[in-house]
Amino acid sequence: RDLLGMLASQAAVALDNAQWSQDLEQKVAQRTQELQASNALIQQRANELAIINSIQEGMAAELNFQTIVDLVGDKLVELFGAGTSVLGWLDDEAGLIRLLYACEHGLRRKLPPVEIAAVAAGKRYYEALAARQAVLWASQAEYRAWGLFVAEGTEMSRSGVLVPIFARDRTLGLISLENMERDNAYGDADVRLLSTVGASMGVALENARLFDETQRLFKES
Repeated sequence: RDLLGMLASQAAVALDNAQWSQDLEQKVAQRTQELQASNALIQQRANELAIINSIQEGMAAELNFQTIVDLVGDKLVELFGAGTSVLGWLDDEAGLIRLLYACEHGLRRKLPPVEIAAVAAGKRYYEALAARQAVLWASQAEYRAWGLFVAEGTEMSRSGVLVPIFARDRTLGLISLENMERDNAYGDADVRLLSTVGASMGVALENARLFDETQRLFKES
């Protein structure tokens, strides 16, 4: 009886140590996963900043309006590999969205302007852009739900993200990045990156427009 009692006590200690060891291993594994996730997030943010900096540096070196548009469009297509991107400019005076840059399936396209009244006025996506909010769709059903339009001669994307280009208190245009091959191609990180590019681009384009206007007035005088 005494021997069994001693063995039982030793077994209890051994089981307690085994449970403690198992709990410790689980905590270490959990902490490792948290650390890996944190490092991955830090790396993702670093990559985002590198992309944004490269685009901003390119824009800062240019004062030509269309050159800035082409630079940003080409850079987005190159980085995301989506092959489809559109940059539109709002011409409120003419009531048009001028599609200054369009690339579909990796090929540059020349698209005619579209009437704001026909494709934008009263649409859900347009109201979001006016409120400086991004538009994200994961399927063609969501594309239709947003009220998005398909430009003449192009096809509907399966997923994408659309953000406003703005400066000061005005919405100047829009940037879209679209995927024709798969749903759910974009997420919060893409929205965050593209929104930052849109804000930076608004300042650069407004400065370029003012520079062009100044040059024109100087020549006329």
